[in-house]
Amino acid sequence: MNIETKWLEDFLSLAHTQSFSRSARERHMTQPAFSRRIRALEAALGCELVDRTSMPVQLTDEGRLFRITARNLVTQLADSISHLRSMKQRGAHTIDFAVSHTLSLSLFPAFLQSFRQELDGIGTRQLVANVDDSVQALKNGICDFLLAFEDSSLASEQFHRFELQTEQLVPVCRADEEGQPIFNLDSPDGATLPYLGYPGEIFLGRCVERLLRSRPRTVTLRQSFESPLADSLKVMAMQGMGIAWVPSFAIQEELRQGFLVICGGGSWRLPLNVCLYRCSRPLSDTAEAFWRVCEQNYGRSEPEQ
Repeated sequence: MNIETKWLEDFLSLAHTQSFSRSARERHMTQPAFSRRIRALEAALGCELVDRTSMPVQLTDEGRLFRITARNLVTQLADSISHLRSMKQRGAHTIDFAVSHTLSLSLFPAFLQSFRQELDGIGTRQLVANVDDSVQALKNGICDFLLAFEDSSLASEQFHRFELQTEQLVPVCRADEEGQPIFNLDSPDGATLPYLGYPGEIFLGRCVERLLRSRPRTVTLRQSFESPLADSLKVMAMQGMGIAWVPSFAIQEELRQGFLVICGGGSWRLPLNVCLYRCSRPLSDTAEAFWRVCEQNYGRSEPEQ
């Protein structure tokens, strides 16, 4: 499949204006040329994205679905280019961290705060992505450090790590009026329970799948919702939509206030090691100095085995 970025931008313009002529002017080309590019995108995808019989122009069902994908692709590409350009322009006293979505709003700010004095006068930047993309950013040298859950793909002598802390992936749901879980994973009656899942291709999704495969089923779990974001699953669980497996650090306040309750025993939980990674290749003087400070706090790091 050979899809050009400009075709995606053309399609997004058409979805917004609902007019071939207006989008052609917006994209600085003739209408026939613009129409050919939309046709080329449809041919590459193997489906019609636009209903040309309606006025104004409407998207087909496939078009409405692909609009989400196109917008995400264009946004991610623009963000990546912006980050690469800013890396080229950064000063010598800047440290780049790649951080997974789940850690970016909770543990990462606390991590930086713990080094406030050591980072005085040093700029820090955060690249937020899913775990797999963050790992790739570290491997490709886009960032100096990676803050993420322990990852087997980094288990080689090319990488060093500090293990910062151990958390748990725990099952939670909304509580009833008596403070008891509305869904109970340890129920002896073989109930069918809804659960809120992650996509199987991301790190936390693989963790939950591994946990569910390893357990003898006393209940039947039916997935009712999916999101790559732990915070999204947490909110859905608070609405009573099902059981969500969420890192323990992300639900401390919700548990304290009774908005959520743990709904399964220890066998339904999974440990999560939070680590700071770097490549073994030399970093900037500023990044190397920060790594030495980390050694003083967490002990000497060793290459992954």
